[in-house]
Amino acid sequence: MSILEVYSLQNKPIISCSLIDDNGNEKEILIISLEDNGIHVYKNIEEKDNHYILPPIPQIDLLIKEVIDEVAEELNVKSIVFKFGNNEEDEEQTDKLILSEEWYNAEKLALAASKHTALLSDIDSKIIIGIVKFSSFLYAATILRKEDTFPLMQVVLKTDSEIPELKIYNEMGQLVEERREKIDNFENYVRSLINSDEVAIVYKESLEEIPSPIEVTTNKGDKLYVGVIFKYFIGFLPSSTIKDREISIHNRKKLAKMLRALLYLDKMSKNSGTEIIIGRKGVPLTKLKEQINLIKNRVESMLHKLYNLNEINYYGINESVIDELIKYDEELSDGDLSLGIRVLPVAFIVTASNKQEFDNQMNRILNGPTSDGYDILDEYVRRNVSSYFIGYLMSLEEALIIYGDIINEMNNNG
Repeated sequence: MSILEVYSLQNKPIISCSLIDDNGNEKEILIISLEDNGIHVYKNIEEKDNHYILPPIPQIDLLIKEVIDEVAEELNVKSIVFKFGNNEEDEEQTDKLILSEEWYNAEKLALAASKHTALLSDIDSKIIIGIVKFSSFLYAATILRKEDTFPLMQVVLKTDSEIPELKIYNEMGQLVEERREKIDNFENYVRSLINSDEVAIVYKESLEEIPSPIEVTTNKGDKLYVGVIFKYFIGFLPSSTIKDREISIHNRKKLAKMLRALLYLDKMSKNSGTEIIIGRKGVPLTKLKEQINLIKNRVESMLHKLYNLNEINYYGINESVIDELIKYDEELSDGDLSLGIRVLPVAFIVTASNKQEFDNQMNRILNGPTSDGYDILDEYVRRNVSSYFIGYLMSLEEALIIYGDIINEMNNNG
């Protein structure tokens, strides 16, 4: 049987896959690359060329791994070997898929997703505007003429700070404007940039995929859908604080109750509902994996006891993103001085009697509370949990965006 060799470039968002047979003959059969209009997939199997484009999603590594796994299954390969590097001299074999930093550039992914949305539209209009809500605080828009494939302009809005950050790019992809401005309605703002009556807007609410559940049959013969999603709170310590210090978390049960109320989640019962497990401490990034594993142990113990479940689908634990965050932290640390970020992981164990109910609960967790709900949560967290933390429930990918913004701000200030 053949081996599928997956080679991920370190300095470019490109992955190539080759099939190696028992005689050592090698044939390139798959190339995956990030372009300005999406994820391009080139397949060359059985002498047939197949090219298609996928819209980027925040969990980009899951999307790429899914494409690779599909090809591996189609070819019935014996094993998959992963390599990472720039050339044969510096490449290394890894035990999992590792992506270059450019794959995690959320702004670039969001812009590509918005262009993909605009180009895919079959609306008959002079001007097409593709808008995506890439995450709970990252929006992107591409404006193009119906007959063109290059944009008139592209716009990015980040709302993760008190005054949102706006960026406008021209048709050449050059940043022509960057400022902070309060924008109540992104769609209306982008529309106001075009002086034409023949405008059609194509909008995607969210590109986050809903996790796939595990199907469980209880002792009474009832079917349940079970899945676990991790979200995170971020806290900040004074920069002069010793960097290994952990933050004790108070009132965790009350916080879980508050989250359940703000997200409209029922408490877990025998047939449905959500259980929330909150970490005991806010930890430095270097200890985040350890803290996640402690929570996973509690999750697995609970689900094994309740449903004799040994296989669990986790969502929101991207080790590559954690590694990126740790790398940033190391770059900004100097002796006892550091940026002082602390992370508190929260696990949501979702159970439901049908797939629709499962998806509904997951969507509420993915989308987070309403804007009013976030105000309530932020005040509650600061007063009752820890004054170091902000009451914003986020994914690791969103944390990476925030960290990147902080780094840029520090660099700009010298």
